[in-house]
Amino acid sequence: AYNADMVALGLVTGVLSIFGLPWMCGATVQSMNHVRSMTTLKFNNETESMEIDHVTETRTTGFITHAMLAASIFLLPLLTFLPIPVVSGVFLFLGRKLMTGNHFLKRILDSSAEKNRLPGNHPIHVLGRKKMNLFTGIQILCLAGLWTFKQNSAISIFFPSVIGLLMAIRAFVLPKIFTEDELIALGDPAPR
Repeated sequence: AYNADMVALGLVTGVLSIFGLPWMCGATVQSMNHVRSMTTLKFNNETESMEIDHVTETRTTGFITHAMLAASIFLLPLLTFLPIPVVSGVFLFLGRKLMTGNHFLKRILDSSAEKNRLPGNHPIHVLGRKKMNLFTGIQILCLAGLWTFKQNSAISIFFPSVIGLLMAIRAFVLPKIFTEDELIALGDPAPR
C-alpha cells in the first residue's frame, strides 16, 4: 500500500508541476506511522519476538485526514485569538517528541557517556567509541554541508542533487570505512 501511495503521489506531483501548481507533500513519516498503526502483530514463539501478521489497507483515513486539513482553513479567523507562545509551545513539544528514538541524536548524547552505563545492544560495544564517533561526525558533516548548501540561494535549486550525493557517500564511501556488521549495529544496514 505504501509503495502504491508513493507512485500515485509521484504521478500527482508530475501533473501539478505541468500546471505550475504547488506540490503535495509525501508525508513519509505520517504515511509510515499510518501503515504501522494499521499493522496487526503476533508473537512468534520460535524467535520470541513480535512479527507482522498482516496490514489492513485503506485509503479512507488518508482521505479523511486531508479533508480535515482542507477544512481547517475555516478555523483561520479563530487562530488570531491564540497567543503566539502557546503555538510556540506546541511546536516545541512536537519537536521534542520527534527527537525521542532518533539514533543520530542519541549517539551524540552517548558519545562521551561511560561505556558500562550504556545498554548491551549499544553500537559502542560493537565498534568502540572512536569508530562510533567517526560515523556520527561524518553524519554531522553531511548535515552541515546540506544546511550550508541550502542557505546559498544561488545554488539551493540543486538541493536534490546533493541528496543524491549523500546516497553515493552511503553506497561507496562508508563501506570502505565501516564493515557491514558495524553499519548494522549503527542502525544503517545496506539497502537490499
